[in-house]
Amino acid sequence: CGPEKLLSSGVSNRPLTMGDSPPATDNGHDKKKFKRDRSQCSPSRVLHLRQIPSGVTEAEVISLGIPFGKVSNLLMLKGKSQAFLEMASEEAAINMVKHYTPAAAHLRSHPVYIQYSNHRELKTDHVPNQAKVRAALQAANAMQTGNVAITSAFDEGGLQPGQSSVLRILVENLFYPVTLEVLYQIFSKFGSVLKIITFSRNDQFQALLQYADPMSAYYAKMALDSHSIYSGCCTLRIDFSRLTSLKVKYNNEKSRDFTRFDLPCGDGQPPLEPAIVPAF
Repeated sequence: CGPEKLLSSGVSNRPLTMGDSPPATDNGHDKKKFKRDRSQCSPSRVLHLRQIPSGVTEAEVISLGIPFGKVSNLLMLKGKSQAFLEMASEEAAINMVKHYTPAAAHLRSHPVYIQYSNHRELKTDHVPNQAKVRAALQAANAMQTGNVAITSAFDEGGLQPGQSSVLRILVENLFYPVTLEVLYQIFSKFGSVLKIITFSRNDQFQALLQYADPMSAYYAKMALDSHSIYSGCCTLRIDFSRLTSLKVKYNNEKSRDFTRFDLPCGDGQPPLEPAIVPAF
C-alpha cells in the first residue's frame, strides 16, 4: 500500500516479480503516511517492509515473521532498504501486522515499518541470487517446527545430512575483548547452546560452540557469518566443525559446559582433546 500503489499500475492482485521496485520515499513524512496507508490496506499474506538497515541479512528479515507462522518467501530490495515478506497464511500476516502496529519492529536497533502489500504472492523463480533466501527459509522454518531431519539438501550451502551441531568461530579484527559470555549471549538467540571452548591459535581468537541440534547451528551460521559484534570490528567467520561433540573439562572463563555445573574451575585454558586438534 501507499508508495507501493505506484508500482502496481492499477492491478492489486498480481504477483510481485523482480522487476517491481517501489520508489524511495521521504523519511520525513514516511512515518505519518505509513499509519494512514496501513489502515487503508486490505489484508494480504505478502507484507511490505520499509527502512531496513544496510547490511541486514535474509535470515534477520525472516526472523521477524517466524514468531507468527511459517514464512514462505522473501524478496530483498537492498538498494531501496525494503523487502517483501510472504507468510504461508493470511492469518499469520494479520497477526504480525497487529503485533507491530503499536510499536515498530526493530532490526539492529533500527525501526522497520511493516504493512500489507497490494500483492497476493511473490514470484521469485527467476530472481538471481535466491539460493541464500531459500536456505534461510528452510533453516528458519525447520527450526520453528523442530524438524531437524531434513530430507533434501540444497546444492548451494544448504544443510547436509549428518551436519554437525558444532560451529568453529574465528573473530577477526579483535579490537575489543570477546568473552565466552559475549558469545553465549549472541549465539543463544538461535537455539540452546550446550558447550563453548575458546582459545587462541596463530594469534587469532577462536571458539568452538556446540548447539543442541544441527538446525540451530545452521541458522546461527546463516544469520551471523561475516557480521561484526561491534561496529567495524570483531568480525565473525563461522564454519561447521568436523566434530560432533565437545568435551569440556572445566567451567571457567575459557570453557563452559552449560549442561553441567559440577565441573571444577580448573587452572586456565583446559588441555584440548586429541580429537579436537585436527579439526582446527
